[in-house]
Amino acid sequence: MPEPPFARYAGLQALIDYLSPSGALGSYNDGLLQDSLDEAESAINDYTRRQFAGTAGTTYYNRFSQRLVRGQALYLQEDIHTLVSLTNGDTTVIPVGSVWLEPRNGGPPYRLLRLKSPYVYVWNTDSDVIIAGTFGFSTVPPAAISRATVELAAYLYRAKDFSPTQTAGMDAAGEVIYPKGMPDFILDKLKPYRSRSGGVI
Repeated sequence: MPEPPFARYAGLQALIDYLSPSGALGSYNDGLLQDSLDEAESAINDYTRRQFAGTAGTTYYNRFSQRLVRGQALYLQEDIHTLVSLTNGDTTVIPVGSVWLEPRNGGPPYRLLRLKSPYVYVWNTDSDVIIAGTFGFSTVPPAAISRATVELAAYLYRAKDFSPTQTAGMDAAGEVIYPKGMPDFILDKLKPYRSRSGGVI
């Protein structure tokens, strides 16, 4: 599936408010702040192996993807929030009501499309199973993801004050220590949302 348009997990004003709760904005650079938000969102997607704002789109599975099929179940390689249509590899449109989205009691998001009888997945030589829907973990980012985005963006913004090889920087209160990599307090928010494989759940 083509990469969806970049979703906004947190707004610029939320980051400004986090950096300057007193309202003394100082000489903040909106461009650099937005870059920090974009970088934070990308890092969160990479770590969790997920997208957190639903994007309408279409994804294709050709006959070389048959390893993802087990009986009447197709294991998806990305989250799907809402299924709009499913076209089999022989161009037959399978009614949405004839598809179970799983995990049935745990979704959305879903990672498995299981066909009800009498349907099975089939492919012609040069055809695709075509899935249309809303892809992503959710239609809007969970609160924990939005908060983690702001916190990570603030961390990245402040990192401008020291070189990549340093572990310490300065703020108004004096010396602060910056751990290398994503800080633990942000990882703690993200771990419950991380896909184990980026593929099948």
